[in-house]
Amino acid sequence: MKQLLNRISALLSKRWLISIILVALSVGSIGLYRYFHPEIYRIPSNPINAQEINFFALGDQGSGSLEQRAVADAMEKVAKKNKSLDFVVLLGDNFYIDKKLTENSPEWKTMFEEVYSGAYLSTVPFYAILGNHDKDLSMNPATHPEIEYSKKELGSNRWRMPAHFYHSDFGNINGRPLLRVVYLDTNASADEMSVQAKYVREQFINTPVQPIWKIVAGHHTIRSFGKHFKDKSDLKSILLPALQEAKVDIYLSGHDHNQQLIVKDSEPNYIVNGAGGKSLYAQKGKSEDLRFFNEGYGFVRLQANASKLKIDFYNSHATTVSSHELARECMDLNTRCIKEIK
Repeated sequence: MKQLLNRISALLSKRWLISIILVALSVGSIGLYRYFHPEIYRIPSNPINAQEINFFALGDQGSGSLEQRAVADAMEKVAKKNKSLDFVVLLGDNFYIDKKLTENSPEWKTMFEEVYSGAYLSTVPFYAILGNHDKDLSMNPATHPEIEYSKKELGSNRWRMPAHFYHSDFGNINGRPLLRVVYLDTNASADEMSVQAKYVREQFINTPVQPIWKIVAGHHTIRSFGKHFKDKSDLKSILLPALQEAKVDIYLSGHDHNQQLIVKDSEPNYIVNGAGGKSLYAQKGKSEDLRFFNEGYGFVRLQANASKLKIDFYNSHATTVSSHELARECMDLNTRCIKEIK
């Protein structure tokens, strides 16, 4: 009997020891996660009054591939070299997966949280929009896990997507926002896109305080010279007139897996950067409007102050592959407003 009791006692001790170890490992992993993903703050520490704003933009990145990580590493290197980064814009197709996404899916770590790390990337907000590969990931048609992840401040609390479309202001020049970005869901139906076009007009025309720079971000291209060269959508007929009326400076998009700068009179300047990590698309069309095309992985850096907006395309080696500058003194949507920097 005594021998039996000793065996039971030893067994229970082992189980308690295993439980303690598991708890310790769990706490340790949380501690490590919080160490590498500190509480979010902005660089600079007071961006509301910043006279200059720097941010990155890229799309079609959610592959979990080595190419996605290479681009992320390049982003951190560029931010460290310039000692500045205020935020990142993710242009959609944030998750390439063949199953439904939830708020607790492991892909949040393998395709976002653990990929974009470092002294700069781990401490700035990522403003995201939905791409065509994101739109059907939800199990609940009334909401979307990418929106809920933002609302509930999950993970490192860097993910920003409060709604299907929204806007944010950055910087301040004599009481005016230095930059206003409107984020859209271009998966929308024609009727839904009309609502978003109205929202663009409200933010840029029917507003008491005009921002100095106006940018709209959407996943799908309005103009492209890559794989989606001949795509037909409601964007040209519904969204483009709103962008023109509002004199939007730049339309940012992904969808085409490459890097492009397209400049066309009476229209916003088109920046395409769907080169965040998924397989690349070649050039399909030619035009004088196409100022730059790169079939390579990378991201774009935009640097804005009261007098100019600089556009730098980088590859996955953190090397600049193209640079242009947009002067604020030029208020019209005219091709002469943007100049290449050599």
